[in-house]
Amino acid sequence: MKNKTNLRCLILLLLGIVSINSCKRDSNIENPDEKLLTNAVSIENGYLKFRDQKAFDSLVNILVKPENFNAKPKELANFKSYRDIFLEIEKEYEKVNTSKAFGDFKNKYSDLVEIKSDSSLAYKFGTPLSALFTNANGEVKIGSVTTIYTKDQRMISYAGKHKNESQINSIYKTDASQGIFVGNISTKMTVATVEATFGPVVTSAIKSELYYNEDGQRRLFVDLWKDSAPRTDIEVWDPAALEYRIRYYFSSRQELKRTFGGWRTNETDYYFSNLNYNYSFTIFPNPNPTTFNYSLVSYSVGNATGPIIIDMGTKEGKPGGIFGTGRFFSGGVPNAPSFNVPN
Repeated sequence: MKNKTNLRCLILLLLGIVSINSCKRDSNIENPDEKLLTNAVSIENGYLKFRDQKAFDSLVNILVKPENFNAKPKELANFKSYRDIFLEIEKEYEKVNTSKAFGDFKNKYSDLVEIKSDSSLAYKFGTPLSALFTNANGEVKIGSVTTIYTKDQRMISYAGKHKNESQINSIYKTDASQGIFVGNISTKMTVATVEATFGPVVTSAIKSELYYNEDGQRRLFVDLWKDSAPRTDIEVWDPAALEYRIRYYFSSRQELKRTFGGWRTNETDYYFSNLNYNYSFTIFPNPNPTTFNYSLVSYSVGNATGPIIIDMGTKEGKPGGIFGTGRFFSGGVPNAPSFNVPN
């Protein structure tokens, strides 16, 4: 009797194991291209997929901390961001020292980087911020909303199934009824505006400065960005009532002039001193603007390759402007003057 009971228990145990394995196989078949990194972040079809807006915000707040620019969070150990790819391409570019090698390099990477007239490299799409969390195609997914940063300098967010390149290229404007939002990305020094009727949300470098050292062999770019995007965690996207997520941040990047091939980004130390900036928002339902202050007395990031981001945080509402002053300088450009944003 005891042997029959043991046999019966063994059979039940084997059936349970088979059932568990079957469920695992079914799960893999259902979504074969998704690799779980944490409970909140996974890799799906080569891009990062965040469980929700909160998970995305939490990780981005880690990524933008200057002290993390030389160390990748463990959650992203198996993910290669566009910034990672760009840095690898820059390192390969350092070895280019002939016209033939330059031509080969250009043919190999023209779809991934922009080669400027002075032979320096720049991002082909997106911004210093988006490069931290997008893949080589400029994609990221938050909840059910996918955002892609395109090579014609647009930011397209859409809900639902993943769209291929031809489908993305056929999207030209915001269509709230279809859960589609289209924004433009501008590196021009203009203040971003939002059109009244389902117009574009604009992400822009609203002020830029370029500083050189005494012998003209090093230069430092400092840019003030206003990054704007709709929330992804609301049930109905209504542009007339939607509060946009606005993030102000600075980016700083040093370049070195080489004997062959013009300017190249190089590793250096970055310094930030006496930053003091005020920015205002009108936050529903309060009709009066609220002013926020960002200050940083002194900070440095050693042995880093730019751009380095100084983040001033994210707010929701209608931005009213930003003003203030602070110094951004580097090991190669130590005497850069204050970066002033007038009121």
